[in-house]
Amino acid sequence: MRLHLRSRASRAFWIGLVATASLTFVTSALAYHTHFVANNCNTNPPQPTSYFTRQGSIDVAFVGAREGYQWGGGCWNDNNVDDSPGDPTQDTNTGGEGGDCSGFTFKVWRESLSTGDAAAYQWGRLRVVHGPYAAADFKSGAGAPNVAYGKSGLIRMDALASSTHVGMIYSTNADGTDQIVEAKAEGHGTNIWTRTYRGDTHYAGVRRLGWSA
Repeated sequence: MRLHLRSRASRAFWIGLVATASLTFVTSALAYHTHFVANNCNTNPPQPTSYFTRQGSIDVAFVGAREGYQWGGGCWNDNNVDDSPGDPTQDTNTGGEGGDCSGFTFKVWRESLSTGDAAAYQWGRLRVVHGPYAAADFKSGAGAPNVAYGKSGLIRMDALASSTHVGMIYSTNADGTDQIVEAKAEGHGTNIWTRTYRGDTHYAGVRRLGWSA
């Protein structure tokens, strides 16, 4: 009889342990899937604009600064907080806030989903869209709106791109460095930092064509 009771107790213990582990796994998984996109973002069409300026895009970039980072993402609000911190890296399914480096550049530069279209489009910050370009595409000047450009001639709202990252020049510093606005990584978010990309051989200059001013 004692053996039977111990057996029942042992089974109960293991069942409880498995249930706890399963609940912990589910809770952890749900924590990473914040549903920010599902709860806040939209698929509204962009607004075509025949007049767009570097200052206007700087203003757009400033709204995105201090928001989150999401691999493959492209939707953020304007509360200066990452609303989905700690999401797994390189996972497009977490539904978190923010863009990645190329998606952020795409929206700030007001580009088209068609790589053959050089026109400008205003994307709302809550419009979830990444665009057709990876960082390497920007580096090579791929797409009708973009062109590779000498680093020494870059000005604000031009960009510096490597095969894995792209950041836009927010302003230039007297010492030759730049203030770069960029969606850096999950652990860093999106912000403005002093960078030396201009002097880094891994980075090339890229310019978005068609600015009105």
